[in-house]
Parts: sequence; C-alpha cells; structure tokens
Amino acid sequence: MAMRNAGQITFALLAAAAVVLGPNLWAPTYPLQAGQHAITIPSDSYVPAAIVINAGDTVTWINKDSDKHTAVTVPGAPEAFTLAAYPGKSVTHKFTKPGVYVYYCQEHSTYDPQLRRVVARKESDAFPIAMEGIIVVKGPGFTGGPSASIDVSAGAFSPDVVVVRAGGKVTWTNADTDRYRVTWTSVGSEEQGVGASAGAPRLDLAAGKGQTATFGQAGVYLFYCELHATYNGKLGLAAANKGARTFPVSMEGYVIVL
Repeated sequence: MAMRNAGQITFALLAAAAVVLGPNLWAPTYPLQAGQHAITIPSDSYVPAAIVINAGDTVTWINKDSDKHTAVTVPGAPEAFTLAAYPGKSVTHKFTKPGVYVYYCQEHSTYDPQLRRVVARKESDAFPIAMEGIIVVKGPGFTGGPSASIDVSAGAFSPDVVVVRAGGKVTWTNADTDRYRVTWTSVGSEEQGVGASAGAPRLDLAAGKGQTATFGQAGVYLFYCELHATYNGKLGLAAANKGARTFPVSMEGYVIVL
C-alpha cells in the first residue's frame, strides 16, 4: 500500500535501563554457562518475554508455578517444538536454526489463525495478557533487511514482527480511519530482567498517514498502540484495553534489530 504524506523521525535508540523487580524472581536455579539461557515461569507468564540467542545455544524454561506449562511454537517458526514443563521442574531445548520463534503455553493460551496472534484464556492469571514469548536466534542467513513496513488497520499491526539490521528503518502506515499512537520499549536480557525505555519515542498516526523511525541499536523492541493497549513493565508485554477491537489480543508487535 502506498504511504501518503509520510513523515520521518529518526531516533538513536540506546539500551534500556533495567527494572529491578526483586533479586530472586529472575535468577535461574543453577549457574549459566556460555550458550545457556534461562526463562522463568513464575505463574502464567514467561520472564523475560523476549530473548536473543545464537544458533547452537540452549534455553531452559524453569517452572516455578504449581501448574503444568507446555510451550508450543506458532505456525511459521523455523522449527516447531512442544516442550512440557511440569510444576517445580524444567525443560531444555537446543536451537539450531536461526530465525524468530514465537511460542505460547497451550494450557493458558490459544492461537487464532485469522488474527495470527496468541490469545489468552480467560482463566489465565495474567488475562488479558497472553502467555506468550519470543526467542530470536542469530546465525548464518538471518541478517535482516535495511527497511520494513507495517500496516496499521482494524486495531492490529500487519505484520506484527519485523527484522531489520542496525540502522534500519521501520515505517508504520495508518490504513484505517482511527488514530493510532505507536510507542516502543527495548526488552532486557535474562540477566537484566525486563527493559524499560527512558523517554519512549512515539509516532502519532492520523488516518491515512505514515511515519518512519530509524533503529540504530541492535536489540528487541516491543511496540504497541498507547491508545488501545497498556504496557505492563513487570511482564514486558502490553495488555489490550477493554473496548479495543481485538480484545483480549493486544495491539502490539516486535521490531528485531540485528
């Protein structure tokens, strides 16, 4: 779709400051070696929600909850997995194929093939936030492009995950009659907890307008519409506002900068 009257805003995005959410919540139960990463399951959520690893690395999900949690990939992942973590136990997976893995807990979320998004079950602890995570695996053949485009329409982003190189440009175009306000925050590593941006940038998109941002810092950036979702700093995800067109699916997505 052609962008009309697109404005351009350039930001030099720096790594976000870590939020201290308690010394023991994020800590793995064993020392991590090079190439090992840990994701904690304190309840019906993955902490951190997003991590970046290298091909050949392993990820361990540590279930500190009293429920069973089974992580499954959404369609289109470089390789599919189904990993069950029982209460008080852990499960480990080695990632060999580079790319973006979006996954969710099948006991506490479902996948909507029409929206192509994960949907929280009403009985889940974090409702309306879905129990969803993203793992970015760096490696040969996965470098990102110089630019990416995202359409904004019907209360959703399409696509909701894009990959660019450091210095790459991302353009959001409002193809709707509603107004949207896009903002983003970088996601911290498992050692830091959930990242929070200082003075988060914002793009105000009137109907039929578009704006472009340049991402100069490698990392994972969660973006969302401030008018239709609210950021939850503890979980590192956005919750859909009641009354949003796609509720309970939040109006959010990811920019992956390599």
